[in-house]
Amino acid sequence: GAAGPFTGELSKIGLDALNAIKMAVEEFNQAGGLNGRMVEVVVGDDGADPAQGKVVADKFVADPDVLGVIGPMNSSVIAAALPVYEKANLVIISQSGTRSDLTEKGFKVMHRVCPRDDAQGKAAAAFIFNEIKPSKLYILDDKSSYGQGLADEVENNLKAYGLKEIKRDQVGMQDKDFSALVTRIKAYNPDMVYMALSNPAQAAALAKQLAGVGLKPVLMGGDGCRERDQLIGGGGEAVQGMYVTAIGRNLKEVPEAREFVSKFEAKYGAMSIFSGQSYEATKILLNAIKEAQKAGQRNREGVLKAVHATKDYNGILGFPISFDSKGDLVGGEIIVLKVSGN
Repeated sequence: GAAGPFTGELSKIGLDALNAIKMAVEEFNQAGGLNGRMVEVVVGDDGADPAQGKVVADKFVADPDVLGVIGPMNSSVIAAALPVYEKANLVIISQSGTRSDLTEKGFKVMHRVCPRDDAQGKAAAAFIFNEIKPSKLYILDDKSSYGQGLADEVENNLKAYGLKEIKRDQVGMQDKDFSALVTRIKAYNPDMVYMALSNPAQAAALAKQLAGVGLKPVLMGGDGCRERDQLIGGGGEAVQGMYVTAIGRNLKEVPEAREFVSKFEAKYGAMSIFSGQSYEATKILLNAIKEAQKAGQRNREGVLKAVHATKDYNGILGFPISFDSKGDLVGGEIIVLKVSGN
């Protein structure tokens, strides 16, 4: 099963993830599949909506041939759907669900190949405090589980460092007109704005509206903003110099990923932010299904057990992947990127 926002505001990210999932399955089938049996991808579009995420989970759970799920991609959708997957012992591997508490509630089916928000928030706060050194910071989130969780981590870590001048605010995920918000930001006059937003196009629009009233604070966003076409293409000059945290290295700099990058871009165009993680998660799930079959347990319980036992899987991300007892990624890294040019 592939669960994600394949329509709606986040469909660019979702569809690129889906393409990477399909590519991994195609390669698996070309190599012989499961002793000659082909693997099929069943698609579940949740539109980044928690209620729809539960509908998708019900659909996958009701199909006995679905042995594992890649996704959901959004933390709020994962939180809503987890009880459904847990009851059915249907393992999930999220490529982008970073909210810290998702693996703190005892759900044995939950796994992810991305670092948690507490790791990303801590890294972002250290960079902001030590490198940017702002005197006044404005922090925004989009009211989503991801946005609020990441913003909380950044704020709490910066307060621990001793930064006192911090203002919090929110936008709706569907908002496009930020005139009232821009007025509030202008009145506060921060030297930096941190945007914990899920939609990079929204971050670009806000950056342009800030520039439109003559505001030029240092801008920074979380991994949700790391989408070249929507952030840089949509923001233009307004996002030049903006910083973005990324949960993993640029795949074009990872030797193990060269073949994947070349094949993906030849077929689908430029990669999105979670294409590599989606491909990696799918490879791990397929490997687990194969291991479960070898053990005579090609069922949901067997696949869950095999996924959880994944240790030092070396794929395309540039570091070995293992899961801890909670299903969190062991290791990984947070890097900071800066927009420069196109």
